[in-house]
Amino acid sequence: MGLLEKAGQINSGETSTVAPKESQTKPQPVAAETVAEPEPIQQSKRSRRKRAPRKKREPREKKVRVAKILPEGYEEASNSQRIIRRVADFAFSWGWCVPLVLLNAWGSYFDPTYFVVLGLGLMGFNLGFMPRTTNRTVGNWISRTCYIKTGSKQPHQSYVLFKGLTFAVVLVGILMVATSLQDLGKRSGQILMGLGFVFLLPPFLDYLFYRFKRDNLGLWDTLYGGVWMVKTTKSTESKGWLKRLEQLGDYSESQGWWSDKDSNEDSSASDS
Repeated sequence: MGLLEKAGQINSGETSTVAPKESQTKPQPVAAETVAEPEPIQQSKRSRRKRAPRKKREPREKKVRVAKILPEGYEEASNSQRIIRRVADFAFSWGWCVPLVLLNAWGSYFDPTYFVVLGLGLMGFNLGFMPRTTNRTVGNWISRTCYIKTGSKQPHQSYVLFKGLTFAVVLVGILMVATSLQDLGKRSGQILMGLGFVFLLPPFLDYLFYRFKRDNLGLWDTLYGGVWMVKTTKSTESKGWLKRLEQLGDYSESQGWWSDKDSNEDSSASDS
């Protein structure tokens, strides 16, 4: 009967109001298994790299300054030899400037290009080629002298160049200063005067060095580590035009131009 009633309720669209009985059997709670917690991993400290032991710095050896004295075995050139060397070098390197200055002062106008080119060639030959090949200038050959520095070494060829350009530097400096006086109130004149004094400064310092230093060395002599002009003997290997230059040296020596009055007086005093 119960089945028929249910079927009739379904057909009539009625829903059963009877609630299903809950099962009286409840599931037994499952005991939670205790899971052992993993031990915390200790982060290993990064091992510091062992620094290599520092090398002990050896104390620097102090450079012993060599006294600037004339090397043994050399005799310093006499004053007469210095004058002969200076006059000969000036005549060969800068003698061509004298006619140009005189002609300009006279008022004659001509094209001096070829004259200047020839003069610059002679200057380059005496101050550049000669020191590089023979370690001496024309004036050194005629006066039979050469340059020597501390340690019995010859100075760099630039030493001869700087000393040989003294005349040109002084001339340019004087012309700049004289020209700047006309426009001294303008900025251009002041700049020109400043440049003129810059050109004149090295020769002036060179003069002061020779005048007041005890070792009798000039500016360039001091900068190059001590340079002296010494006497040399006659070379047996010289040929051609170098031999003729030495013959001029023989002539100046035979005329007694190399001897100094002071040395002659000292020798006569010692003999007496």
